[in-house]
Amino acid sequence: MLRLKFEIRMSKWIGVGLISLLLLSCRNTGNEPIKPSPTGAPGDLLLVISDKYWQSASGDTLRSMLAGPVEALPQDEPQFRVTYVNHSVFDKQLKTQRNIVIVKVGSDQLEPGVRIRHGMWAKGQILIAISARSEVELLQILNAHRVELMNELLNAERLRLIEAYESAADPKLVQKLKEKGLELSLPKGFKLDVEKDDFMWFSQEYRDVVQGILIYYYDYTDSATFTPEYLLARRNEILQKNVPGETAGSYMTTEALFQPLFREYAIRNQKYTAELRGLWKMQNGMAMGGPFINITQLDEARNRVVSLDAFVFAPGHDKRDLLRQLEAILLTINFTPTDSTQIPSK
Repeated sequence: MLRLKFEIRMSKWIGVGLISLLLLSCRNTGNEPIKPSPTGAPGDLLLVISDKYWQSASGDTLRSMLAGPVEALPQDEPQFRVTYVNHSVFDKQLKTQRNIVIVKVGSDQLEPGVRIRHGMWAKGQILIAISARSEVELLQILNAHRVELMNELLNAERLRLIEAYESAADPKLVQKLKEKGLELSLPKGFKLDVEKDDFMWFSQEYRDVVQGILIYYYDYTDSATFTPEYLLARRNEILQKNVPGETAGSYMTTEALFQPLFREYAIRNQKYTAELRGLWKMQNGMAMGGPFINITQLDEARNRVVSLDAFVFAPGHDKRDLLRQLEAILLTINFTPTDSTQIPSK
């Protein structure tokens, strides 16, 4: 085992829709028949497009968008495993895929743009239909809405995982976290390895794969806490103290050769969230490492900063889905109520 200024710039994330006159999002009303579960594995995407446009500049743009590399992994892995089919073979069997993008191009497309449907043919499914009157117009649409479309697809992946973990949370671990003022849907299979007053370490291990979640908190002082420099320095300090390696003097830290990515957004509990995403390594020890994601929020009622840090150790394995699973667990974070009404100034 491994021993290893508060200004919110909101990004489009969990629960945030696309904002564009071109985009129209439609959801089921709940009065429709029960839909089947979606088919395909997490990260699979079915693209319905004619051969002509798949083999043109449009296809190149779609490939770079849908199958481009995931950020901050130690090796290249695609955002989605894309399978493309012609419209002529897009039948009832294929319509239950979890992620579907349909591209139609032609002069008969009177309403060019993007339409998004959730649960069209299967529960939890996302369908994105892109219409254009010409390839030039199609490329304009793709380039103008690349970020929004990817956010919609990735959000759908996260929400499926979140719902699964919320329904499979381990009651004992949930209760243990509530004692610390935290709500987190840790699923069965995870175990508590280390518990201190200000630090907890949970892990799930199988074969040569380790998924770990570290939770730590400290007093809130001022908004300078939520800068990438401070969060990274605090992360390294806490990991050095609490996550030792197998050899004397070794410990987990952030890989300095890769500058961690920093984002700010709000998640489902509507709280400001600072995110770091990068690579970890063992300092002064064995050649071990992998990807991590760290999200930090302010627990105002308790005047503390709470960081949730998830890491993957999986030599020889793809890590995209392993990290996405952990990310979904982190995104279930919330804080339990408290009698305290003290709110720190920002």
